[in-house]
Amino acid sequence: MNTQFKVRFLNHLAKKKKNNKGFTLIELLVVVIIIGVLAAIALPNLLSQVAKGRQAEARTNLGTINRAQQAYRLEKATFGVIGNLPMVPTGQYYTFAGGANDPLFAAHTAAATTAYDNDIRNYGSGVSQTAAGQYSAIICEANNPTLGTPAVAVANATGNTCPTDSQPVN
Repeated sequence: MNTQFKVRFLNHLAKKKKNNKGFTLIELLVVVIIIGVLAAIALPNLLSQVAKGRQAEARTNLGTINRAQQAYRLEKATFGVIGNLPMVPTGQYYTFAGGANDPLFAAHTAAATTAYDNDIRNYGSGVSQTAAGQYSAIICEANNPTLGTPAVAVANATGNTCPTDSQPVN
């Protein structure tokens, strides 16, 4: 009789395993909650990295503009407007403007296009040459993404500075 009990018990366990396929509702809910918490933590971090990548466009183009202005100044004895430079800045996220027909300095702006002006920062840059012949260049980043005008670097014969609502880019 003891062996019959064992056989029936084993048959019962085998049948129970066949009928017990899948996950319970509680297990599924726990997994969904864990995925939701992870997504809530990761999404803002991802979006800030996307914005930083877009902002790299402005910093790179303004640095190139500053170097092109220095080359233009060596050739023409004056800084030029962006349209006269040997490079044309193009961008998907920013529009570039500025420059001057001035022998001492030029300032430029990178304004976020309308589709992105609430989540990426505006930039400005300045390049100048001192009386001693030294070039000085700066790129300024607005402190916050704004709908207003971009940060405009103050470029003059004594050097370049950023306005109070922005900071220099390292």
